[in-house]
Amino acid sequence: MKFKVLVAAAAMGAAALLPTAALADTGGFYWSPDGSGIQSASLENPQSGRCYTLRGSEPPFYAINVTNSTMHYYGSAGCTGQAGSLTPNMSGNVTRYVKFD
Repeated sequence: MKFKVLVAAAAMGAAALLPTAALADTGGFYWSPDGSGIQSASLENPQSGRCYTLRGSEPPFYAINVTNSTMHYYGSAGCTGQAGSLTPNMSGNVTRYVKFD
């Protein structure tokens, strides 16, 4: 019995040492790629710190952030020239380039 407890404790300790920089945010981010207002495109559990280029023909896109992280949107490729942000459960117009905290 003590051996099982020690193995479980060792496994939890090892998991705590894993790098956390590339964790995904929990939830989804949805946007309207064609200007219709229908949010038919999505990112599920987007990776924190990664710059995403939203596909679609009609920016700014109407979007909703249903992740557990703030999403920042940018005016230029590579996520430069920050234009604004959407906190969790917030909706609004966003540009083509987005990044999550």
